[in-house]
Amino acid sequence: MIKRRCVTIFIYGLALIGMVALCVGLEVFRVMNRPIPVLQNAAIIQVDKSTTATSLIQTMHAQGWISSVRFWTWWIRIQGLSSKLKAGIYQVQPDESAVHLLQRIVGGKVLRERFLIRPGSTMVQVSKDLAAAPHINYQDTDWTQLIHKYLSAEGLLLADTYVYDAGASGKEVIQQAHTHLNDVLNRAWEHRDTTLPYQTAYEALIVASILEREAAVPEERRLISGVVVNRLRRHMPLQMDPTVIYALGDLYQGSLSHAQMSVDSPYNTYRHQGLPPSPIAMVSADAIEAACHPSPNSYLYFVAKGDGTHLFTSTYMQHLEAIKRYMRKSV
Repeated sequence: MIKRRCVTIFIYGLALIGMVALCVGLEVFRVMNRPIPVLQNAAIIQVDKSTTATSLIQTMHAQGWISSVRFWTWWIRIQGLSSKLKAGIYQVQPDESAVHLLQRIVGGKVLRERFLIRPGSTMVQVSKDLAAAPHINYQDTDWTQLIHKYLSAEGLLLADTYVYDAGASGKEVIQQAHTHLNDVLNRAWEHRDTTLPYQTAYEALIVASILEREAAVPEERRLISGVVVNRLRRHMPLQMDPTVIYALGDLYQGSLSHAQMSVDSPYNTYRHQGLPPSPIAMVSADAIEAACHPSPNSYLYFVAKGDGTHLFTSTYMQHLEAIKRYMRKSV
């Protein structure tokens, strides 16, 4: 009888221990997988190379993301993650658990951002965009390497969207865009129209920058490229307004005066024959293709029609007629 009672007590004891263990386990599971209480907008946490497991947990606790410093410090150590934290900036998403966040930090899955270089933008404009971009450590000296290698850094970044790790330097983004430009330019130059009057890929890039600024309609890039080729072959000045606008810089206020058209600058293609000394803007891959594959035509002139497109003509008399026609429409 006593033996049977002892067995019963033992069984009940085991059951009680099991229930307690189950409750503890469920509570641990709930704590570990409870969503971090962040606002609707995602929060940010930065992990430096000097960040320890303890300091990381203390930061998370201070933000109100976890309730127990002791438990999470123990969990990181028992999992062997203390020495595996990866430096970087991490975005904490709504409904994300602390376990998932810590696993991402160990895996180095940092926040990634996007940076757009707009076709036709200048180095000055790109610099302002870099300075305003989220999580980029930008300094004006980030351009130094390109400026030392070339006459100007203008046009040396391909207009495109770039993905970067949060916390990247401006130099890293600039180098990424420059490498992309070289890849696209070299490939286009290798397969260029062999009759082009350009000696180097850099000259083709200069033309591409003019096309990027001159053509409001992408379909006209190759036509304008043909005009550039035709004028160069006839030793005619290019007379492209965007080169004058670039030469004027901040002096340009939306329209060109007669005096401004005569500005003394190597970029003024009304005063100087041939190409300007460097590109005048950042270009797209399509503009590079247009520069390397101009439309075969006899056009030497074009005039804006007022709707973003141009009327192309082959003779000066036709050009004058086109000017009269569209000047009357604009009055």
